[in-house]
Amino acid sequence: MNKTYCRKLMQERRDAEEDDMSVCVSNEQCENCPDYESRYIEYPIQVNSIKCDERKQLMMGRAGSLVKIRPCNKEYGGKTYLGLYLGNQPWSQTVSYNNKSGELTVGMATNPAIYVFDLQRIIFGAESWWGIIENPEELKDITDDDINSQWYVKALKAMHKDEPEETTE
Repeated sequence: MNKTYCRKLMQERRDAEEDDMSVCVSNEQCENCPDYESRYIEYPIQVNSIKCDERKQLMMGRAGSLVKIRPCNKEYGGKTYLGLYLGNQPWSQTVSYNNKSGELTVGMATNPAIYVFDLQRIIFGAESWWGIIENPEELKDITDDDINSQWYVKALKAMHKDEPEETTE
């Protein structure tokens, strides 16, 4: 998609939804707008202060819980494994800069980390489909139907219905 949501149009049209394409402009229009501000830090900058964000923990369950996990990577063949939920762990660094105050904010994004016994490795939640096992009946494979019934998977497929399916050779 070579379009960008226009922050100015979003503010002017307070009734616009996040997925409203009427508030989109071409990337070129965006960059040529007099109100354009890059979403990237443009150097040189003057840093007046540095703030370190505290690690925010949105736990998806209790660390140490058993989980069923189906990694997305095709190398695992759609197999469901038994894993141990380690809690949310650092996933990547984040940095933002407030050009008005000169404050640089450094933080980290976290993601659920799961140790997969059979694979002897950690797979993050964003790399898989997973769920905490509350009782023995829940220890079943995660099927394609389970994945395809998720509202966000349905939405993504509807948005990209005209695009060819991804294939691996």
